[in-house]
Amino acid sequence: MPQSSPEPRRVALNGLTRSFSGVRALKGVDLELRGGEIHALCGENGAGKSTLIQILGGVIRPDSGSIVVEGRPARFSNPAAAIAEGIAIIYQELSLVDEFTVAENLALGAEPRVGPWIDRRAMVREARRRLDELGFALDPKARVGSLTIGQRQQVEIAKALGRDVRVLVLDEPTAALSRAETERLFVVLRELRDRGIAVLYVSHHLEEVFAISDRITVLRDGSRAGTWRASEVTLGEVVAHMVGEAVDVRERSPRRPAGEPRLRVTGAVGKTLRGLDVTVAPGEVVGLTGLAGAGHEELASILFGTSRPTAGEVVWQGRPFRPRHPVEAARRGIAMVPADRRGEGLISTQGILENLTIASYPDLARWGWINGRRRRELAETWRRKFEVAASRLSQPVLTLSGGNQQKVLLARWAARSPELFILNEPTRGIDVKTREAIHRWIDELADSGRSVLLITADTQEMIRLADRCLVLRAGKVAKVLGPPALTEHAVVAAMVEG
Repeated sequence: MPQSSPEPRRVALNGLTRSFSGVRALKGVDLELRGGEIHALCGENGAGKSTLIQILGGVIRPDSGSIVVEGRPARFSNPAAAIAEGIAIIYQELSLVDEFTVAENLALGAEPRVGPWIDRRAMVREARRRLDELGFALDPKARVGSLTIGQRQQVEIAKALGRDVRVLVLDEPTAALSRAETERLFVVLRELRDRGIAVLYVSHHLEEVFAISDRITVLRDGSRAGTWRASEVTLGEVVAHMVGEAVDVRERSPRRPAGEPRLRVTGAVGKTLRGLDVTVAPGEVVGLTGLAGAGHEELASILFGTSRPTAGEVVWQGRPFRPRHPVEAARRGIAMVPADRRGEGLISTQGILENLTIASYPDLARWGWINGRRRRELAETWRRKFEVAASRLSQPVLTLSGGNQQKVLLARWAARSPELFILNEPTRGIDVKTREAIHRWIDELADSGRSVLLITADTQEMIRLADRCLVLRAGKVAKVLGPPALTEHAVVAAMVEG
């Protein structure tokens, strides 16, 4: 339990607002962090959690609002300013140097010296003292790259606490931890709380939130939905505040796919998969969703040949299937549109013509030569079908809007007429009009007998499109939802309830 005497406010965030390209990520958010308390911050994807902690860490500045530290107004122009005020943030993506030892990472930038030389004995001695103080059984001489994720996180905590830290922020700290590593982390956080440190625990895992936190704040659509003592609110009430009171609406009746599954995944095991079973039939849209690391991203990589499972079986159109390369998957009638369209989908240095037709080269080539006329005709046909707004086919793809870039990627694969479309966050970051056009196109795919594997964190999109929604947790299917049970509340509850 937290200390019985009330601790002072370490940090108060008052009326924070922040917009990106006209979209308001934070809308006047207040948050108070007290010493000797673990405060959980919850909310769906896009609720504003990441923006808030980036402001607290000095990564970005708010458009308006104020930050008060220990009763004094503060302005964080950069991360160093936040660190100077005693605020340490451990992000989900850890910032250690894999090639350095534990001791070298802990001392980075403040190495003990004897004259011009680093005193390595003193560095190891100080590292061992700090690790022992926290109860971390780590070898200071071990290379960080050889450690587990949980052990690396311990190094991050020890590094953060090497300074005069009064506020510790952890962003999704258990996303890649084992149960034992999670329990060890909780022991450490309770010890830090009892020392008077304010801990902000950012997580989707509500069962963990209730196990570790003293107070809970929920953000929804950039606003604070409320703050409660953990003992005075239920998990179900927190879920309701996360999703709001909007009525779940299903705009259509589910399709009834006929025939045997076109794709069957049985007992798939990998880096994040723990025995995953999935089937997709002709004319069916199967949705996959879950928290980061739940396994849906790895499944897409396996099916498209960019990674391989360590166990399990994939059967595609009645035959065993283990593609070793995306080209092999494409030849077998599988297409994938990645979530990161710029980093993984588009050829950023090329125009619409090259980006739209690259997957069709096998159909356009003869004796090793591409038929230029057929290529331009194909590109123009599909540009018009997808209504890509552009002045010419040679227009650089990076000059297009996000929605038109996505249309180019979708048209690229539609031109190949694959049997299975793997669509990873197909409408993320695009305008409402284009989003609805893509939704109609997905409906048309299923109505024409194609199979669709839809990966999305957008629960409204899932409800709108999926015939079945598989909610993944820890590499397995935690829940299968179909109408009328496929609601926003049910999806979020299945993701966070353990």
